[in-house]
Amino acid sequence: MKIRKVEENDMLTVYEQVCLLEEFTFNINAFEKIFNHNMKDENVLYYLAESHEGEALGFISCHIQNLLHHCGKVAEIQELFVRQENRAEGVGQALVKFVEQEIFTLNCVSFEVTAQNKRLQTHDFYKKMGFDQTHLKYTKAIT
Repeated sequence: MKIRKVEENDMLTVYEQVCLLEEFTFNINAFEKIFNHNMKDENVLYYLAESHEGEALGFISCHIQNLLHHCGKVAEIQELFVRQENRAEGVGQALVKFVEQEIFTLNCVSFEVTAQNKRLQTHDFYKKMGFDQTHLKYTKAIT
């Protein structure tokens, strides 16, 4: 397995993986617009894990912000997806560790992630990766 930066021509692969992750088919035009915008932002990190044959196994995105209440840069995983058939093979662990090394070189002071309440296996995964549950997150749809 190898991990590499996402390229512009990976948009459809990322789209498919994010739709599977969220169990929802997003508007592809809106998705592509955001994808292209984020590809130009140095504070957005996108990586793909691939087999040696070039098959996409997983995807991770991480956004970096300068936050007052941390007095520094905070990196937050926004999406992490591993294909069902490749789970328990270390793909997710490799992606998280890879990003952790990247954000260390960018002088981030904190590494964060949120996971939906229903994703109990995901909670266990992040705990095993060394993340502590320190917050509750509340959301409100703006309609």
